[in-house]
Amino acid sequence: MPFHILCLSGGGFLGLYTAAVLAELEAESGRPILESFDLVAGTSVGGIIALGLAAGRPAAEIRDAISDHGRAIFSARRAPQTGLQKKAALALNATHAKYSSAPLRRVIEDLVPTGTRLGDLKHRVMIAAVNLTKGGPQVFKTDHHETFRSDWKLSVTDVALATSAAPTFFPLHRIGGQLYADGGLYANAPDLLAIHEAEHFLGRKVEDIRLLSIGTTTSKFSISNTSDPNMGWMAWMEGQRLPSVMIASQQLLADAMVTHRLGSNYLRIDADRSPEQERELGLDVATAAAAADLVGLAQVSAQAVLGKGTVSPFLTHTAAAPQFFHRG
Repeated sequence: MPFHILCLSGGGFLGLYTAAVLAELEAESGRPILESFDLVAGTSVGGIIALGLAAGRPAAEIRDAISDHGRAIFSARRAPQTGLQKKAALALNATHAKYSSAPLRRVIEDLVPTGTRLGDLKHRVMIAAVNLTKGGPQVFKTDHHETFRSDWKLSVTDVALATSAAPTFFPLHRIGGQLYADGGLYANAPDLLAIHEAEHFLGRKVEDIRLLSIGTTTSKFSISNTSDPNMGWMAWMEGQRLPSVMIASQQLLADAMVTHRLGSNYLRIDADRSPEQERELGLDVATAAAAADLVGLAQVSAQAVLGKGTVSPFLTHTAAAPQFFHRG
């Protein structure tokens, strides 16, 4: 029997693209998107979207929440264009995180009521983060395997803030005595994590796995030969160069490896930005123009896969009721 996985990448405000694609797919199918998937995995904003979907919120509501509150969470200004503007932007958070996590917390708690635990969710969920206290990757999971005995007790708000605590953008998030950072540091596209989960913990054969992965328009980034190759930290961080390289390289690697493993059972939905759009978009740029561009790109992407029929096998699948082990 086919086992369907939905994977949602990280990318800050660019996650509006992800949520908008999902809203288009939900409108086409006429039912909640997670009814078609046996497992959902997310990182950073993709993790927040995954948790919102698993809590029963329509994708259109998540899309609107990101669009409406993006300026409160991030910047309402256009991405810096000149070298002087970029250096000035870097100086703003030289000694502290660029943004407070309080507005992000409010949006999360509007989507998922305060006190909701992972163990209250009705869908299998896995969310990537980095545990800086133990010094290693962390994947928060619902209790869909008998050995998963603790994560189900955690609040959805804490897990969402942990997976999206992007270094330099937001403060680290503390859960109990442990500190967490954004899962995009190692798994911005959590596709390979999800395949491993299906095989190792859920006992699925790789030939039965079908995976739909949705990006954030961040799969390509390159540096011109005109750049000085002898770059220090300021040059690497200028214009979000370092996080952009990390995100793009991770996603391209995941895309290549999942293509080799799953072949035609894998579909990646993403978009390339035009040079004009590139100037308007950024991980933390939440202007009206950026929002309009991201929603427009999402509509084009959704129309393409719907028109070709490549997404139809996912939307027509009905996931079996998952088994959970430890919730009370």
